[in-house]
Amino acid sequence: MKKVIFFIFLLCILVSCQQIQRDLTRNAVLEMNGNFLYLDEIERVIPTGLSVADSAEYAESYKKQWIMGNLMYQKAKENVGKSKEIDELTEIYKRELIINKYQQQLILEKLKQIPEDSLLSLYQKRKESFLLKSPLIKGIFIQVHSSAQAQDSLSNLLSEINDENLESIMRYCTANALKYDFFIDNWTPYSKIIDNLPNKIESTDPILSRSTIVQQSEENTYYLKVIGICKAGEPSPYELIKDELYHILLNKEKIQFITDLRQELYNEAIENGIVHFYENEE
Repeated sequence: MKKVIFFIFLLCILVSCQQIQRDLTRNAVLEMNGNFLYLDEIERVIPTGLSVADSAEYAESYKKQWIMGNLMYQKAKENVGKSKEIDELTEIYKRELIINKYQQQLILEKLKQIPEDSLLSLYQKRKESFLLKSPLIKGIFIQVHSSAQAQDSLSNLLSEINDENLESIMRYCTANALKYDFFIDNWTPYSKIIDNLPNKIESTDPILSRSTIVQQSEENTYYLKVIGICKAGEPSPYELIKDELYHILLNKEKIQFITDLRQELYNEAIENGIVHFYENEE
């Protein structure tokens, strides 16, 4: 990979140092010894998200580096001159760049999607490698004033979570809750939720197996509906590491795909007589 990056830099210098006519359809920024640097070339390399001032500073730095690179190339060319070794290395790196570009195009076309069952299968095989360092929880947290109305109805709604009850719970929270958090579909750090309760509960406490936990303070009532909990040391939930599993499989399939492609091309070349082997004469 380092060779490829080096060659890209080298190729840019080689191309930029070839004397060519100015492209009048583009905005030239500077010229040196018949070589032109254009505005669109600079715009392509400026990182997104920079302020106007930072973008201008980056552009100035790029122009300076472009000039220095061209000057170094000219000086090196004057002192080194033509070299068969450099020509050979240039050809090798050029070939590697073209091969790499072609492989990337094929990978994008052939490996756009990885089946869900493949990801799930990998999760079952590798889940012990993705153990949680801290507990996670799914559920609903609600804090109301102790005098809030219809708390019995709220408890009944929390006892069975379905779409209809969720809508009713949401309406209740909008009208009465001092604070609430719906994290039914999102694994959330346990500490973030449990710190809202007046009496802390360890993630290993059997009380968490209850349908709904209710606590009281002097002024408020707290409801914690536990939908799911993952303790520290247990495998991370599938949905949290799905992207990581995807990249693991993608990299694996990339390697296999390229290996198979190279072997297929080799076999076809042999079968079609494109390759000719010569036996060494002693």
